[in-house]
Amino acid sequence: MCLYPRLIDNPKYKPNKKNGGKVPPFPIYNGQPDERVKYVPIACGKCMECKKQKANNWKIRLSEEIKYNKNTAHFVTLTFSPNDLKELNEDIDKTVDGYERENDICRLAVRRFLERWRKDNKTSVKHWLVTELGHKNTEHIHLHGLIFTDKSSDYIRNKWKYGYIYDNQEHKGYVNEKTINYIVKYIYKTDTTHKEYNPKIFTSAGIGSGYIDSVKS
Repeated sequence: MCLYPRLIDNPKYKPNKKNGGKVPPFPIYNGQPDERVKYVPIACGKCMECKKQKANNWKIRLSEEIKYNKNTAHFVTLTFSPNDLKELNEDIDKTVDGYERENDICRLAVRRFLERWRKDNKTSVKHWLVTELGHKNTEHIHLHGLIFTDKSSDYIRNKWKYGYIYDNQEHKGYVNEKTINYIVKYIYKTDTTHKEYNPKIFTSAGIGSGYIDSVKS
């Protein structure tokens, strides 16, 4: 349960398409309209409980995904060279600052990586990546995660191009439940050096859809 929920207007009691612009009356409590339903709590998304819940949800979905794509899963760490970081930083909106700027650099890099992939393959590559700030020397931003493809590690390196890539795909069976536990921990990992940093996830649509479909059935 979220430690710091906040209240927002309850959409049920606002004019919208569903109610045709006619706001329904509040329910009656002790003979009076109960205005407490005018607001609903939502999770902050940033506290430790929210992050753990998010990590658990992704753990389930990624575990389902590797049931069907285990042999094509590359467990990777994607890094940036100083020069590439500088060039990417120059292409980021100047109004974005702080840790959000670090995440925007990753967003731009991942987008361009996928564009290069689509250019050669006419389709994107299934992926799940999460950001982390380094803790030694330069403290550079980097990403951990999974890339699902029959392509070689060298091919991925060529399409990434921003820095070193550590790929453990050559170890057959390396991507398993322990791997999933390892990468999702970055969602809620306590970073004593960068206490205000919130990791960003970049993922393909439909990861773990097999689990969702099985629950629906």
